[in-house]
Parts: sequence; C-alpha cells; structure tokens
Amino acid sequence: MTVPKPSPGLTLIELMITLAVLAIVVAIGIPSFNTMIQNNRSLALGEELAGALNYARSEAIKRGQRVTLCGTTDGAACNGTWANNWIVVVDTAATDAAAAPVVADAAAVLRFWEAPDSNATVTVTQGGSNTTFVRFTRQGTLGRSSQGAVTMNASFSGCTSNAARAITVGVAGMLKMARSSTGCS
Repeated sequence: MTVPKPSPGLTLIELMITLAVLAIVVAIGIPSFNTMIQNNRSLALGEELAGALNYARSEAIKRGQRVTLCGTTDGAACNGTWANNWIVVVDTAATDAAAAPVVADAAAVLRFWEAPDSNATVTVTQGGSNTTFVRFTRQGTLGRSSQGAVTMNASFSGCTSNAARAITVGVAGMLKMARSSTGCS
C-alpha cells in the first residue's frame, strides 16, 4: 500500500494567513504612501512655479521688454488667480510699477500652464499684499520693486512638515527656493 504524497500547493489556511498578513502591511503602508505622494506633488508644484518664473525672467531679458507671469481664466488675459491657469505674457503696461499687467493681444502670450490640481494651494504676496502677477523688467529685475520681494508658497493638502515650497523673487529678479511648512498639515 502506498501513501499518497501531499500536493506541492498551498492549503486554504496558509493562503488565508498570507492574505491577512498582506492586508495588515498594506493598511500600515498606504497612509505613509499617500503622504509621500502629496509631499512630492508639493515639490513638483514649487519646481513648476520656479520654472515659470525663470522662463518669464529670461524672456524679459531676451526680448528687452516687460514680461509677466499671471493667473488666467481664458488663456489670453491676466484675469485669474494662481488657482487658475498661468500664462507668461509680454506686458505692455505703461511703467514697471503699473498696478496691473496689460496684454496687447493673443500674440503677446508666450507660454501657458494648466491649472494646478484643486488640492493645490498657491499664495503669492508682494509687500505684504496678495498679488495675482509677477512682472519682470527688461533688465530681468522685479517689476514693482518698490513694494519689495515677491514670496510664493506652493503646497498640496495632505503634505507634512516642511514639504511645501517657498519661492522668493528678490528685487534683482533672482529666485530662492526653500522648504516651508506653510500649507502643510
């Protein structure tokens, strides 16, 4: 009489224990993973803003004209906020200190960025007041420089500690990017 050999597969109990352990590991790891994603999104948003600012400044120097980064609702005028789309435009305002950018026509729009995700928060201040645009002069310096440096903060809800990004545009037009806890929970 021969004894039957056990099959090399898993028993139902072994499979259930493996799935239970896997469920526990996933339940512990998912919140950390979501936080990591939000932290990386905050970093990417800050980098995108810094890239847009650098592009606007380089175009101002290259063209020898005022160039402005601003929020837009329609892609053709500086009529939005930082939660909307962004555009870089050749600014035909009368002076570097003008209170609002002037977009002559559709050809003045140099570049367009899609609106950030609805969980994103972008705040921009100059001289302690919120502003909807950042202007560079033909020399690449900050327009409306009498009001001081521009400070931008970019974050996504759900980021932690100092994962938000703070960008400062000095009156000379130079950018400084740093970690920030503003906007993170």
